[in-house]
Amino acid sequence: MTLSKKQKIILISTSSLVLLLMLAGFFKAKPVSVIHTVKKEDFEAIIACKGEIQSEKAVFITIPDVFGDRTLELWETQIKDLIPEGSIVKKGDYVALLDQGRIKQLKESTEETLKKVLFNYNDEKIDSAVDLVALRNGLEQFVFDLELKRIEMEQAVYESPAFQRRAQMAYERAQRQLDARIRAYQMTQKALRIQVTREAERVNELELRVKKYQQAFDEARITAPKDGMLIYGRTFGRGGSRKLTIGSNVSRQSPLIATLPDLSVLVSETYVEEIYISKIKVGDSARIFIDALKNQEKTGVISSISNVGQEMTGFDSKVFKVNIRISSDNNKIKPAMTTNNEIIISREQNVLVIPRQALFTDDARQFVYLKEFGGVKIRDVECGNQSAKFIVVKKGLEEGDKILLGRPAS
Repeated sequence: MTLSKKQKIILISTSSLVLLLMLAGFFKAKPVSVIHTVKKEDFEAIIACKGEIQSEKAVFITIPDVFGDRTLELWETQIKDLIPEGSIVKKGDYVALLDQGRIKQLKESTEETLKKVLFNYNDEKIDSAVDLVALRNGLEQFVFDLELKRIEMEQAVYESPAFQRRAQMAYERAQRQLDARIRAYQMTQKALRIQVTREAERVNELELRVKKYQQAFDEARITAPKDGMLIYGRTFGRGGSRKLTIGSNVSRQSPLIATLPDLSVLVSETYVEEIYISKIKVGDSARIFIDALKNQEKTGVISSISNVGQEMTGFDSKVFKVNIRISSDNNKIKPAMTTNNEIIISREQNVLVIPRQALFTDDARQFVYLKEFGGVKIRDVECGNQSAKFIVVKKGLEEGDKILLGRPAS
């Protein structure tokens, strides 16, 4: 019995469908690794790090110098008010207000102490004057007695030798007593002078401190030293970097409140881990991608590297502050914009480059899976510089070789 044309079509379609399902099951059961063709390219080794736009040069707005006076004991002062960041200010415009309440409290306490010290000082002067007057009166009486003894000694020349000797000894004794009284008076006078001087110095010290507190109270209202755009300052600690705001504390050790940046020269301020810091130097090239400008790419060079590392949240090791000066056009770039930076630590031209996922290691051995006609074999390789995605191959491969980007199924 012969098949009709319609039956033949159905049979062929069914057979094709079964064959396709079998092939799909075969390829699903045994996946084939992606093959990469080795070729020569220009290679760059980079260090990727996040940063923030800052001005390389800026005018700093800090706490007044009087707040750094140790005698005032203003160890930390709270920022009570601060105008919005990004405000355009002119020289002399109001910027911030520091805590005046604590200054007023310390000033009033010092004034109370001054009153007590001033009262004691006046008492000391009166008591000293009275004591010295009494001592001087005693000295005058001794001088008078000594003069009588002298006259008696002179009159004794007409008496017996024994009487003369007795008169002379009485005079000499009176002389020694007067000398002792004079020395005692001088010592007492010196001691009282020192005591009164100390009280006077204490009074002067407290009066000066009251004046400084008044100066600090007046200067707690911070104004702009020049025209510019206000950018909040930052504090650094174990918790990382954070912006100052209302309620933050400033001190003699951390006096910065805000800055007025020079927008003509901008840098991306970033932090590089200590394991990479030896690989970079001032003058190295970098690429800066501005997040707010849809990852717009800018070119730059490293302008400074900190000499001292610090601990920051988010890093397993210490980090070093690095400034990357932006070389290209700074239009539309504003301070505090975040960036993604690529510091270029080495460049090689026309070298064999493979993806990182194509390299495998076994103890100290490095190898790839080389695809050849009829199968796959392991090929040992010697590698050079590496980046986050690619590796330079020095030996073991040639241009045009095909390698697997994953381990083969068998």
